[in-house]
Amino acid sequence: MTAFFKQFALALRGHRTLTLIVFAGLTLLSAFFTLHSRVDNSLSVWQSADDPHWLQYQNFVARYHIIDPLIAYLPGLGLLELEETADALSERTSAASVHSLSIQSLTGKEAGVFFILPKAESRPTDLTALLTEVEDVLQHQGAGYHLGGVWYLTTMLDTLSAKTTQTLFPVVLTILTLGVIILVRNRRNVLLVLLCGFIPALQITGVMALAGIKLNMILLALPPCTMILGIAHAIHLVLKQPDEEHPDSLSLFSEVAAPSLLSGLTIMLGFFSLVFSDYLPIRQLGIWGTVAAALSLINPLILLALLFEPAPCRTIAIPDSIVAFMARNRLPLTGIFLLLSLLAAMGISRLNTGSLILDFFKDKAVVRQNYQQIENAGLGLTPFEIDLAGSTINNGDLQAVLGEFAKDNSVITQILYYFDDGTVITDSTENGARFPRLLTLSKMEKRPERATVLLKTLASEPTLALSEKLEAVLQQRLGPQKQPYVTGSVPLYCRGQQRLFSSLLTSFANAFFPISLVMGLALRSFHFAILAIIPNLTPVFFILGLMGWLGIPLSVATVTVASIVFGIVVDDTIHFLHRLQVETRTPGTAIEHLHNTIHYAGPAMLTAALISGTGFLGFFASPFIPLRDFGLLISGALWLAILCDIVLLPLLILSWKK
Repeated sequence: MTAFFKQFALALRGHRTLTLIVFAGLTLLSAFFTLHSRVDNSLSVWQSADDPHWLQYQNFVARYHIIDPLIAYLPGLGLLELEETADALSERTSAASVHSLSIQSLTGKEAGVFFILPKAESRPTDLTALLTEVEDVLQHQGAGYHLGGVWYLTTMLDTLSAKTTQTLFPVVLTILTLGVIILVRNRRNVLLVLLCGFIPALQITGVMALAGIKLNMILLALPPCTMILGIAHAIHLVLKQPDEEHPDSLSLFSEVAAPSLLSGLTIMLGFFSLVFSDYLPIRQLGIWGTVAAALSLINPLILLALLFEPAPCRTIAIPDSIVAFMARNRLPLTGIFLLLSLLAAMGISRLNTGSLILDFFKDKAVVRQNYQQIENAGLGLTPFEIDLAGSTINNGDLQAVLGEFAKDNSVITQILYYFDDGTVITDSTENGARFPRLLTLSKMEKRPERATVLLKTLASEPTLALSEKLEAVLQQRLGPQKQPYVTGSVPLYCRGQQRLFSSLLTSFANAFFPISLVMGLALRSFHFAILAIIPNLTPVFFILGLMGWLGIPLSVATVTVASIVFGIVVDDTIHFLHRLQVETRTPGTAIEHLHNTIHYAGPAMLTAALISGTGFLGFFASPFIPLRDFGLLISGALWLAILCDIVLLPLLILSWKK
């Protein structure tokens, strides 16, 4: 393998100009398509095409022509101003229709509510434009207002995540650049390391945009993951200095390229295992994670083969006595890891799954304040849709069933009944604002074709639990049927998030066996492969425990941290074990072999963790909570990963070699 990479580097250097021109052209093309990258967290992103709940909802929406409205709440608005504002919204926005109501809030004050319906099949960009138009009209009217609704929330989520990502990535890149400059020092190699991280991150974003794949809260993790891996591959080489065995850049490159190739292929295999998931977002993460891992490997191999020249650098010093210290204190150090594992287990027991989507925004964010003002006034912004097409229950009994359910669940504020002639009858609960009530359901001769239950916004887990509870009540009281009564965008969001957790964790658990098998075959030692499992799993275990202690839920925004931690740990572990395998071919004791291994591979591992971990702390300044948590967790995970590779892995090897 060493001879192959030496010939590979010689071949590239023999056609250096042509290779650089092709490489630069492909990179510029990727940059062009990166400009067209978009973020999309809409409902369809989290659904599988064959999911029966999704198919039912699509049929429900098509049958009744349902579109989630933008809700505008204007406190203190009189009837005259209500009509004027409704006319202005109808005339000066692209809304399909505007419906207005004068309601009485829980405080007893009058308020105006507008249900602003976008045109059918509006794209995310159309919804953003409509939102801007509505705000312009309301500001021109001079009245205070608050906005809410399902697509308002997802639009604001997309807008904030996209803007924050565009703003903070330059900050992160600046911090990474300073770290590389301080530790690598040589200008040529500083630029080389940064290019090895930045170019593949740019390429994966551009390739996904070219393929028509929009970034969501899962796929947003791939560019930073790609950048970390590319930088790690480069640092493992540029920190190496010539010696008698490796006197020049080609021999140094060929020595480091082999474990880099093995780690890259192993990470690709880990992501590729997700392709077999039955859940579409996980399959997408598997496909594009594999491509990202490939780009983070190919780019450094080409750039380093072409341009690397050894130069003095400031390596992180590792004490000469560290291995002897670990050998003497094997039991106390093992006890510390066991104690940390116990604390991590306690943290995991406190870990919550799912999250309140409003927690993605800071306390003083406009979105959060809007929701608080509207829901405190007694208007729930989370809808459960009820399909009554197959029900034969009379109106009085239906009203009683839903009224009793609302009485038992104080988060419900209103129940709306819809008829095929366009009539809408509203029932307000004890905890809801009073809507105009000109008609009574029990006195209607026709049965409603559907109903909407409005409730205050909850976290995803209790929201899904409440929808399942309502479904059980309706199946019992309205009569059993195969097709669920309860549907709607919010239950689908919650169900998709729940499925995301189970699918991703199961898929990564299943990936560990084939990855360990490949590591064993490549290193030609199943003892090493078995030993590698523990330090590969431990950082994931620790970071989940840390999330539990810090109160950070396992949400759609943080669930990808495990995959990134896994990738970094595998990379460092393979570099460590590959060097140890080389050392064991020479005479000496286990302590001597570990000493040589740590001092050869350790400085690069520590440098990569320090630079990348510090860089991602830049996300901590984000106003978008998921990105803030993501940066904090990635930084902590990188340091935990290096702790496991530098300390835990040698402890395991010392115990095994004893």
